[in-house]
Amino acid sequence: MFTSIKEQINTVINRRFNHWLNKRMPSQQRQTLTQKNIFIFPSYFGFAYLFFILLLFILGTNYQNNLIILTSYLFGSLFITAMIYCFMNLAGLSVSAKGTYQGFAEDVINIPIDVSAKHLKQTLSMNFYDHESINVSFIDSDQPITLPVTFNHRGSHKLKRLILSSEYPFAFFHCWTKLQFDVEVIVYPKPLICETYNSTTITDQRENDQESVAGVMQKGEDFYELKQYQKGEPFSQVAWKQVAKGNHWMTKQYSQTHNHSVILTLSEIEGLSIEAKLRKLCYLVLQLHQTGIEFGLQLNDQDTDELTTPNLGEGHLKQCLVALATFNSPITNNEHR
Repeated sequence: MFTSIKEQINTVINRRFNHWLNKRMPSQQRQTLTQKNIFIFPSYFGFAYLFFILLLFILGTNYQNNLIILTSYLFGSLFITAMIYCFMNLAGLSVSAKGTYQGFAEDVINIPIDVSAKHLKQTLSMNFYDHESINVSFIDSDQPITLPVTFNHRGSHKLKRLILSSEYPFAFFHCWTKLQFDVEVIVYPKPLICETYNSTTITDQRENDQESVAGVMQKGEDFYELKQYQKGEPFSQVAWKQVAKGNHWMTKQYSQTHNHSVILTLSEIEGLSIEAKLRKLCYLVLQLHQTGIEFGLQLNDQDTDELTTPNLGEGHLKQCLVALATFNSPITNNEHR
């Protein structure tokens, strides 16, 4: 009972604090740290140190010992100086982050952060809320920093606030800030290996027959022709012997890939759940892209012709992966509540 009440109280406090935080520190592409967005508070060690100073002062006054009183004043001045240096270690720091990034579920996705400082900053900790933090020894002038994030589920995620903190020097104070940036991460389903898939429709330009994806991948391919390399084509089809001779980049075209294309359909994938089917589709999409077979993707009746029309290239691959990531999955707002 008491645990439930405590959780409810914490939820209310966090909601009110984040509502105030959103008004005071709204989302921006670039933010500079000042007294308006920096928080500072004594650490546990700082409170223990302050208690020690108070104890010295009481002992000095009780025994009328000026040396002990002077020592307490000296330690007190060090405490105040540490507070100023701790604040100044974050003040003036400019941070910017923006854009949309992609990656697979359960994999590390690196988010670039641009940090600049007019004066040397030391011993900083940086992380997006609920993600792994990194420690930066010092920042001088402009310095790009990469922060790792990991998501366990596919979808389009809005990153939570970026937390910067420091206890430099002496760890008497904990100084921190929470900055909100417009950064979106599209998380693709984690590929699930599937050996066979006999229900995929194969469109042959000559015979218009049906075969399996496994059959298309496993059959021997007959060389058809060489053509000029186009950006986005898989490297597995590059004629490396021609490149080694100093000739222009050419790609090998095979009769099989020239005649066949694949339509991947969600309803025809075997699986116990939608998520398992999407993971299998993700694996098949990657395999078809690597083997150079034209493919299309059909998840529902509302899919665009651009998605379902068989095609090749990095642009088409990315479009299919984004469709798999966002299928029946609205944008997740990860703002801490």
